[in-house]
Amino acid sequence: MKKHKFHNTILLLLFALGCVFSTYPSKAHALSVAARISDQSTEVIGGDRLYFDVEIKYPENPVRKDLRIEYQILEDGNIIASEKVLRAVETQVSFLDYIVVPKSAKSGIHTLNVIVTDYDGTLNQSVSATFKVLKGIDQVTTYFFIILGAILLVAILVIMQIIAARRRNR
Repeated sequence: MKKHKFHNTILLLLFALGCVFSTYPSKAHALSVAARISDQSTEVIGGDRLYFDVEIKYPENPVRKDLRIEYQILEDGNIIASEKVLRAVETQVSFLDYIVVPKSAKSGIHTLNVIVTDYDGTLNQSVSATFKVLKGIDQVTTYFFIILGAILLVAILVIMQIIAARRRNR
């Protein structure tokens, strides 16, 4: 009988330990990512660089770890530009980076996504920021109007010289 109580006690203890360990949370990752677009870059023209600041805090990481960072520009939910970089992080890092806004980007509000992952696949954090794309004047068009203006100015000066020369000859 005492042996039976001892076995029941052991089984109850093992059951209790199993319940405790099954409800024990898996390892949590305290990764924090922030992306801020500078005031000078909140409005950009297609073809320009969009500058932004990325801050990554990973306080539980005791050693240097490589993180993959992907930057995406979204227009109406579609990715129109993407770039991937690799950064080494210990507990925290902050850096200034950029991505080129495509010339074909429509004017309006766009979204910058910053996605941070590691090689193990255990980390996956993303953050977004918005900015405005303005439609700029194409440089070829600008140069065309400058050259056209110079040609018209020279033509007007030549015509004025011809008129002045005719008046002197009369």
